Amino acid sequence: MNEAPGVMEQTREAVQRAARELGYQPNAAARALRSRSSRLIGCLFSDLENPLYTRLFNSLQDRLADEGFVTLITASAGKLDREKQAISIFAERGMDAIVIAPGHQQDPEIVQLLEKFPAPIFVLDRDIPIQADRLVFDHFAAMDLAVGHLAKLGHRSILPVFSHQNTRPGLMRHAAFDAAMRGAGLTPGARVEPETPNTPVFREVQAALSCDDRPTAMIVQGTHVLPSTLNALANLRLRVPEDISLIAVGDSALAEEHVPPITALRLDRSALVEEITARVLARIRGQATEVSEKVLGYQLMERASCRRSIA
Repeated sequence: MNEAPGVMEQTREAVQRAARELGYQPNAAARALRSRSSRLIGCLFSDLENPLYTRLFNSLQDRLADEGFVTLITASAGKLDREKQAISIFAERGMDAIVIAPGHQQDPEIVQLLEKFPAPIFVLDRDIPIQADRLVFDHFAAMDLAVGHLAKLGHRSILPVFSHQNTRPGLMRHAAFDAAMRGAGLTPGARVEPETPNTPVFREVQAALSCDDRPTAMIVQGTHVLPSTLNALANLRLRVPEDISLIAVGDSALAEEHVPPITALRLDRSALVEEITARVLARIRGQATEVSEKVLGYQLMERASCRRSIA
């Protein structure tokens, strides 16, 4: 029952058959003590309303299940106390590893908890000062793709709509947008900065697009910010793409199924899941020594939400 080596297959099958007939269930806690493995992977994400994290977790738990692991998740909603509690409980419950993308990447207490964490840590697109495997997203190349695409269509005034949180994506995205604009020979102008990735922007977008020299294109965070933006456009009777072009940062079912479908910056989720799985399993099995950091780029999925500027 414990998958011990050296047992004849015929004997193993007989024991397992008898166990099934008796309704025997192995004691997971006892097995974990013997093997020093809980077969549990913990995930801490800042926000499960973000389509990236929702889709990632669904794919990751399927992939890790193939390797015999159960994946547990907690979403902090950006609350510091909840993140500290989650890390502490993950440690107490004996996770074999954790995958984290917290909302407070530089908080001293978070850093201290992670430095003392008794199992491997995989950091997803965060700048946390600890020794851990990490995968980050290339936000500068992503903005080059989006701004470059709109600039080729003749757009000179582009409105960015994404949050300015104190996380790596929040901090880098604005800097990346400004750099991409300057690289295309354009001048950054007005912007809408929701407090969080899920803060409504209905009024702010309406205000930004109600001026005489309004932007002709937008790059919008693909969280709840996107439907809020679309509602604002509808209320202003601005059509996509006839009146304004639109690119979403992050792909989603909404972007794919909207009429018209929305051009989006997409991460290769399969590559993301495989990298996380490979590094986590290597750490658990003691096969990794050097700390790994890899960069994952975005793809621009061109759809029907962009057209040549008529301004």
